[in-house]
Amino acid sequence: MAQLQGFDYKKPFFYMVMIKCRIGLPAFSMLQDGKIQKNAITRAFLHVILNYHKTWYCIEPIRFFVIMPDHLHLIIKIREIEKRVSLRVLVRLLIKALETEFRSVFPEQFTDIPIFEPIWHDWIVMKVGQLAAFRRYIEENPMRAWLRQQNRKFFTCLRSILFLERTWHAYGNPALLELPVLEPFQCSRSWQPDSAEWQQALDSASRLGPGGAGVSTFMSPCEKACGNAIFVGGGSFIVLHPEGFVPRWHPSRNQELLCAEGRMLFLSLYAPSSAKLDRKTLYQRCHEMGDIIMGKR
Repeated sequence: MAQLQGFDYKKPFFYMVMIKCRIGLPAFSMLQDGKIQKNAITRAFLHVILNYHKTWYCIEPIRFFVIMPDHLHLIIKIREIEKRVSLRVLVRLLIKALETEFRSVFPEQFTDIPIFEPIWHDWIVMKVGQLAAFRRYIEENPMRAWLRQQNRKFFTCLRSILFLERTWHAYGNPALLELPVLEPFQCSRSWQPDSAEWQQALDSASRLGPGGAGVSTFMSPCEKACGNAIFVGGGSFIVLHPEGFVPRWHPSRNQELLCAEGRMLFLSLYAPSSAKLDRKTLYQRCHEMGDIIMGKR
């Protein structure tokens, strides 16, 4: 279990929970064309999840969840009533109920082994808009997983790749480095849409087309505008990433389709780290990589 130290998990908040199954067990569901296809395990789990609030009156009915082939995502809302139990208890007993249903599907197998990994994860909804983001993540999870499943070679971390005489960490399609046109973009945040610099960068991005890729952090307003122009023109993206690629790192939902099409490669000079970087360090790293692609270093 990975929980926030010092936080009272009895508080009447929304919580998103992820529970993973053990390796080597039958799939909880199947993926087809980006949609969940139910099997006997899925239906057994549905019965538990949809009725869990009847056992524990301190939670709302669980309406937002997804049963993936090897894990579950759920949003649990603890009600603001006097008698509440902690999220830890709720999840532990939910896992126990799910394991019972799993074994009922296979009455002569898996009787003596755990079904789920001992460590599960939670995210607390504390910010405006976060609940909507979690719900969207759950809704889109099957499509994202299916895209990665169908295009595994474009969703792979590489330990090292040579680019501009430097060794980079990479994620995505390394063949983009062999395109005939690689156009670097390093745009100042002070540039305005009506400035000559902005228009010149936008024109270059618009001309790339399928035979070229833009190379940038794509973080400043002008760089984002260039990214939109590259997308419309059918070009590809080599994104300079200021952080390393930690285990389970994946692109944003807007970048998933581009990765599946082989149109995106992420590069980082920095080894993966679980530590959260401050804004100053992120900007320094972006400038460092930007200067390299512009030939300033």
